[in-house]
This record gives sequence, C-alpha cells and structure tokens, in this order.
Amino acid sequence: MDERIVVGIIGCGGIATATHIPNYRKIEGVEIVACADIDDAAAKRASEEFKIPHVYKDYGKMLEEEDLDAVSVCTPNVFHKDPAIATMRAGAHVLTEKPMAGNLRDAKEMYEASKKYGKILIVGFQTRFRTDLNALRDFVHSGELGEVYYARALSLRRWGIPVRPTFIDKKISGGGPLLDIGCYAVDMAMYALGFPKPKTAYAVTYDKICKDPQMAAKGGWGGPWKVGDFTVEDSAFGFVRFENGMTMLLETNWASFSNADVFNLILLGTKGGAQLEPLELYKDILKTRVIMKPQDEDQQPDLYEQRIAKFVESVRKGKALFSPGIEGLKVQAILDATYRSAEQNREVSVEWDF
Repeated sequence: MDERIVVGIIGCGGIATATHIPNYRKIEGVEIVACADIDDAAAKRASEEFKIPHVYKDYGKMLEEEDLDAVSVCTPNVFHKDPAIATMRAGAHVLTEKPMAGNLRDAKEMYEASKKYGKILIVGFQTRFRTDLNALRDFVHSGELGEVYYARALSLRRWGIPVRPTFIDKKISGGGPLLDIGCYAVDMAMYALGFPKPKTAYAVTYDKICKDPQMAAKGGWGGPWKVGDFTVEDSAFGFVRFENGMTMLLETNWASFSNADVFNLILLGTKGGAQLEPLELYKDILKTRVIMKPQDEDQQPDLYEQRIAKFVESVRKGKALFSPGIEGLKVQAILDATYRSAEQNREVSVEWDF
C-alpha cells in the first residue's frame, strides 16, 4: 500500500464536498481525518456525509490538534491566504482552490511562506489535465507554430451569473468573473506558452448587466440578486504586452447578449496557428493551407479526480508536480495588473520580479 497521507479540509462548501473530499476518498492510503468551517452546519454536514471523524469551527485548532500531511483550502478567494500560511507553518502541504488568492499581495505572502517553511503549495487549476490543452502546449513547445506572436484567451458566458456573496461581494470574492473564470483563461494561455514574461496590461471592466434591476430580477445561478449586493464587475477585457513582443487579448464575463458560451485559447504563430475548442492546427502544407484535427474523439479525464491524485502524488514525492505556487503567483500578477489598469484607466506595468 502507498504511504499513508493524512488530510484535512478547510472550507466545507460545494467545491470541497463535490470535488475534493470524494476524490481523496478514491485514493488508497489517504485518510481525511478532519474538516473545518466557520459555518458549523457546513462542517457537520461534510463530516456526516463523508464520515470525517473530527469537526472544527476554527481551522487553527484543527491544525494544532491534528497531525496532517496535506490540506485542501476551499475557502472563498479572499480567505485563501491565512489558512494556507497557517497550514504550511504547521507542517502540512497545501492545495488551494483557484485563483491563488483574492489579490497579488496575499498570493505573494503565500508563495513566500511555502519557501520559508519548505512546503508544497499547489494552485488547483484542474484544466492543466485537459488532453487538448496539453496537445496545444506541445504544438507550441515543439516549434510547430513557430514564433507565437498573438494569443486570445476567452472565458465567456452567455448567461451564468453566480449570485452567492462568495462570488459577487468583493470583500469575500476579491473580484468578479476575471478572478472566477478569467483565471482559467490566463492560466491556460501562460501554461501553453511556457510563462513568457509580461510587461504591461491595459483593461476595462463593466458592471452593465449586474447593475440592471430587470436583469437582477431575472436572476442568475441561484435566483435573483439585489443590485446593491453586486460589488464586482460582470465583464473584463484586457490586452497584455510581453517582453518577447507577443500580445494577448483576454476576454471574460458572466453574462452578455451573445450567441453562445465560449471557452477557448487561440494562438497565432509564424509557422502555424491553433485553437483549443475544438482542437485544431492550421498550417501550410505543400503550398496548401490546411486544417488538422484529431482523428479520434477526445476523451478528457476526470479533471477534478486528476487534480487530487496529482496533489497526493506530489505530497508523496515531496515536490509540486503541477501548477506550483510560483505559477499561480504569475497568473495572479496578470489578473492584478488587469484590475489596476481598469481602475486607473491607463496601461500599467505587470509586477513580475518574484
């Protein structure tokens, strides 16, 4: 049997009970011994449903009393930092939900703590396990596209506004769709491109839909919302310049009058182009422009199962095997610059010297 890994859960909401806890339970040698949530009822529900023996309201007490190897931090964005740092200080490795934090300052503190305490910090971008994304990444790194000079990173919803405070109250979420789903668009682009160094960002944000009383009455995911409760953007659009001359267009929103949801990464290079959905490669072959597609239907793995399995493997091997903290920090830097640009209405520098 594999080495026993003792796990704790901080934050017992939907993401924990739907994707973290069930997938830990699939792995031989992994035991979830404790869960913590400031909402007693949520922690007790998780404990009862999954037979987790110890329940805490205070995660600090859990970290003091339990001998943990690993912890999933499943709290709202703004509250990732403190439990993650406390966990690493207590001697356990951390898998934190995406984005890394509610802001760049907190993300930097988390990264510095991982170095200080010598603990693994992984940001849970489960999209890293998409077979099509990894194929696209291989196109880039093999030179198949030549020099990639332009990218479009898109995470757009026709109508999909989550109305819980953990999403729409900036004090809890840190931001709107840019942090919620735009982080995936940025991470996928940077992962595929090998994390080129950005220089500047220019962006705008809008709250046109969320501040419309008629739209609020129509409701989103979970029912109607109160206009006054919505303190984040509902759309964000940005343009990032990189030191190697490449540029990237970023588009993300929770709602718009468009014809379909779009989740895509489009790359243009000097020898070819490619996109993620559907996976296609565009080339000139024998003086003919062609579109190449996979012959077999793409069978994606269970991304959430892969995420937990690879985190556990990382703990056992003592090194981050995907999405390490430094990469989460770099994604956060682009998100941060995007927000700063929108707030200041000008192009801003992307902080990158970590």
